[in-house]
Amino acid sequence: MRLLFDVGNTHIVVGLYENQFLSVWRIGTQSFETEDELYSHLFPLLNRINIGEKDINAVVISSVVPSVNYILSRYAKKYYNVDAVFVSGIKIKDMKLDVDYPKEVGADRVANVLALKKYYGNNAIGIDFGTAITIDVVYKGNFIGGSIIPGINTQMMSLFSKTAKLPQVELKFLNYSVGKNTIDNIQIGIIKTVVYGIQQLLKDIEKEYDTKFKIVITGGIGKSLKGVIPEFNIYDQYLTLKGLNVFYEMYERR
Repeated sequence: MRLLFDVGNTHIVVGLYENQFLSVWRIGTQSFETEDELYSHLFPLLNRINIGEKDINAVVISSVVPSVNYILSRYAKKYYNVDAVFVSGIKIKDMKLDVDYPKEVGADRVANVLALKKYYGNNAIGIDFGTAITIDVVYKGNFIGGSIIPGINTQMMSLFSKTAKLPQVELKFLNYSVGKNTIDNIQIGIIKTVVYGIQQLLKDIEKEYDTKFKIVITGGIGKSLKGVIPEFNIYDQYLTLKGLNVFYEMYERR
């Protein structure tokens, strides 16, 4: 049984996998400072579904937060007696990272493109809505790059923290484009600009490569955006976790 960690700047998505995803949880990335504190978070969740320490035989991690990597390594060794496996672009095979600096590609993006290729084909684009929005392009089976955008909540919090009178607002995609109040103005200005900006970017990519790509959205906010434009038709909440599995199976075969 595998314990999978997708470590983001704000949250860690933890998946329990054995032939299928048995459970998925989210915990705060800054909610623990030691391996024992992490254990105190996860023990009741695992215990609730009758999973003990001896049931876990692998811990696989994609992390964009280096400060927690040592804690996760200690956690894996102390409680499961396994060495944590960290996703890295320099360790993959059967996919070329066709970018200027392959070693700089984030582990979450490596996981996403591995899952895109396996589950959605050799021409696919993944859009991960997190603290940052990452757009990853798989073309002819290889990762050829993409783009990074400040996340929707990141933009909202920046606006709220830098201005005296603007309120915090909920994420909501409105069906009109002229706001009559401050909240509507913010929702339209941030959310629609991001969504329609991505829509145009996707059209530009398909035109540039003369290819129709399978487009997949993921991330916590991604679910609420499914269907708001035709391109956002496929939502895969487990995309990154699936990529961790692909990487681990690749790692095991080496």
